[in-house]
Amino acid sequence: MTETWPPYTYSKNGEISGVVTEIIRAALDQSRLNYTIELYPFARAYTMARDGENILIYSILKLPSRSKSFKWIKIDGLSIDMYLFKPQYRTDITIRNLADAKRFRVGVTRQTSTHHYLLSKGFIEGVNLFPVNSEQQNAMKSQPETMRIDLTTGDRLSLACWLKKAQLHPEYWVEQLPLFKEDLYMAFGTATSDEIVNRVRRAFRDIRNSGKLADIIAQYHGLFGPKLPATKTRKAPLRRP
Repeated sequence: MTETWPPYTYSKNGEISGVVTEIIRAALDQSRLNYTIELYPFARAYTMARDGENILIYSILKLPSRSKSFKWIKIDGLSIDMYLFKPQYRTDITIRNLADAKRFRVGVTRQTSTHHYLLSKGFIEGVNLFPVNSEQQNAMKSQPETMRIDLTTGDRLSLACWLKKAQLHPEYWVEQLPLFKEDLYMAFGTATSDEIVNRVRRAFRDIRNSGKLADIIAQYHGLFGPKLPATKTRKAPLRRP
């Protein structure tokens, strides 16, 4: 099970794709296990994988609060930088640290790593933290017509994909504050046997050692390269022409 998180996992013409999905497919094919891949909102996928048997969830961060609920397999070679962003038209917002951010309403995808991270830093749901089911909802809630949130969380590439889908300008979100670097994992709930987990773990090791993992990442070479150039703040909200 996975969530819609472009460009890492997404559905195109009924096919679930993306760089992480291609890695998972390669590992599961190598394991010779029968499987299907399904998309769910992250919170639902998380609960089903945690409580179910033979259910693999990806991509997921290994938080201390989650560590005992899953059997973990690290997806070597992939990590993502998470940030706080503001809408480019919000010239009234200046964020230097998390204390500054607590004065604003932060939109966050429910039950994700950034949701748990901000809760651990003292953010309070309904006060300065507002969970939603997808990053695209945060873009809609931050529009001048609604202004239901002031900031959002995410990584540059994923937010760019959601902005394109929402037909907003690619420079709509302006990076404000780094949060953390996220190493990506796949994980089974504890009800899954060690035999199954180790079979997938060995299969992932095999595709890594054979060079297939590197080949998959190379096909998405632009995703994990140097930082994207900083965007310029503009005075008015931008929409795609």
